[in-house]
Amino acid sequence: MRIAVVDDSETFRAYLQGLLAGRGELSAFDTAGDCLVALADPAQPPVDLVLMDLIMPVMDGLEATRRIKADPATADVPVIMVTVSDDDASLSEAFAAGAMDYIQKPPRKPELLARVDSALRLKAAIDARKAREREIKAEKEYIAAILEYSHDGIAVAGPDGRFTFVSPGMERIFGLPADTYTTADRWLDIVFPDLAARDDLADIFHQRPAPGHVWRRLYPFADKNGQRRACQIHFSTMPSGDLILNIQDMTLFEKQKEDLVKKHNRHQKDLDAAAEIQQSLLPRRFTMSDALRFAWEFVPCHNIGGDIFNVFPLGPHHVGLYMLDVSGHGVASSLVAHSVYNFMHYQRSTLVDRSGGAIDVVPPETVLSRLNDEFPFTKFQKFFTIFYMTIDLRTGRAIYGNAGHPAPWHIPADGPMAELPERGPIIGLAGLPPIPPGELLLAPGDKLLAISDGLADSRDAKGESFGEERIAAIAAAQAQEPVDVLVTALRRAADDFRQAAPPRDDLSLLGVEFIRPKA
Repeated sequence: MRIAVVDDSETFRAYLQGLLAGRGELSAFDTAGDCLVALADPAQPPVDLVLMDLIMPVMDGLEATRRIKADPATADVPVIMVTVSDDDASLSEAFAAGAMDYIQKPPRKPELLARVDSALRLKAAIDARKAREREIKAEKEYIAAILEYSHDGIAVAGPDGRFTFVSPGMERIFGLPADTYTTADRWLDIVFPDLAARDDLADIFHQRPAPGHVWRRLYPFADKNGQRRACQIHFSTMPSGDLILNIQDMTLFEKQKEDLVKKHNRHQKDLDAAAEIQQSLLPRRFTMSDALRFAWEFVPCHNIGGDIFNVFPLGPHHVGLYMLDVSGHGVASSLVAHSVYNFMHYQRSTLVDRSGGAIDVVPPETVLSRLNDEFPFTKFQKFFTIFYMTIDLRTGRAIYGNAGHPAPWHIPADGPMAELPERGPIIGLAGLPPIPPGELLLAPGDKLLAISDGLADSRDAKGESFGEERIAAIAAAQAQEPVDVLVTALRRAADDFRQAAPPRDDLSLLGVEFIRPKA
C-alpha cells in the first residue's frame, strides 16, 4: 500500500521513512500543497494513508486534511496527524478536520507502526467494502435491465398472498397496470376468467409447493381487451415462504401448436387417403379359373409404404403376378410404387405384345429390363426390388425374373419346398448385369409363396427378428393345406410374434396354388 509523508522538515521526513521501511511504497512531500496536487493527479497511483504534519508554512495540516476529506476522490484516505503539540484544542481541531489518529513527535517506532498498520487495515476494509458495493450495484443494474427488457413476467407473493415484487414483464403479458398486482386474489379475479384455472391457481397460492420443488402449468387468461390468451407459470417457493412466479406468454406457441395439429390432421387425412388407394390396388379375392387359386395378406405399417403386389390375366391362357418393394417409406415411396403399378398394367404393351395379331406374353426378364430403363435411381432417388412371374395355365410352365427381391418358395404337392434360385440386381441401378430368367413346371397341388422382407424383419418386444428360418418352418408345416390357410397361418404367426405391435415395414404375402391344367 502507498503511504504519503508530509512534513516541512527534511530531517524528520527521512526519520519517518526510516521507521516505515517495509510498510509499503513511500512518497515524501515538503508542503501540503504538493501532496494535494499529487493526490488529485489521476496518473498517480492512489494513496492509502497520509502522515500529515500539523504545523507547516503556507498551508498547515488542518487545512490540508479538510481539503482531502472534502474531495470525494480522497475522502476515504486516512490521515494521521504528526505533531509536537498534545493540547486538547489542537487534537480537537485535528479530529474535527477529519484526521483519524494522531502521533506526537518524535514517535516511537512500535507506536508508529501499530497506528499505521491499523490505518492501513481500515483503508483496505473500506476499499473492499466500496468494491463490493460497486459489484452489488452493477448486479442490481444488470438484473433490473434483464427484468425491464425480458418478455417474461416475474412476481413474488408473500405468505399472506400480497405481491412484494412485480417485474415490468407482467404488464407486458397481461396489459394491466402495476396496481393490479396487490394481492393474488385480486390478480386471479381480474386476469383468469376460467373458473378451473382460477381455482387451481388459488390452491397453489394457499398450499404452495415445498422449497426446491417447481411446478409448471399452462393457463388460459384474458388480457385487458378481453382477448383469450395463454400463459405458462413456473411456481417455486423460497425458504422464507415467498412464492416465485415465472410467467411466459404462450399464446403464439399455442396458436402455432394448434395450427400444427390442424396441418398434421390434414396430412394424416392425406396419408389415410393414400393408404386407401394403396389398398385398392391390391388384387381382388376371386378365382380366375379352375386352374389357379391365389390368396394374399397385407399388413401395412404405421405409414404408407412402397409394397405393391398383384395377380392378373395375361390373355386367355396366362396369368401374371408380381410383388415389389420400393426403398424407404412415405409418400415418395408410395408414388413410385403406384407408378410401377401403372407401368405393370396387364393391358399395356409392357407385358403383352399384340403387334403380330395375337397376344404374346413378354418374357419376365424383358419386362424387368424395361422397368430398369424406366425407373433409374438418378430420376426418382429410389430403387426397388421386384419378383415377376408368368404362368401358362394349360401346362403349368412358369417363367420368372427376380430383381433383388426375397426369393419366393416353391412348395410342391409331394416334395420338399425350395427357394426359386435365379436372382438378379435390384431395379434402378445402371451398369449392373441383366436379370437372369428362371423357369419351373408346376404340377397340380404345387404352390408358390412370395413375401416381402417386412415379414422376416418383424421384431418382437425384445428386438428379435422373425427371420427366414421361422418362415420356412411355418410354411413347411402348412405345406399340405390350401393356399389361403398357408398365407393366413404366416400372417397370424407374425402377429403373435410382434405381440400386437404394428410392423416396422409393410408386410406382404402372396400365395398361388396350381389346381389343374386349363382345358
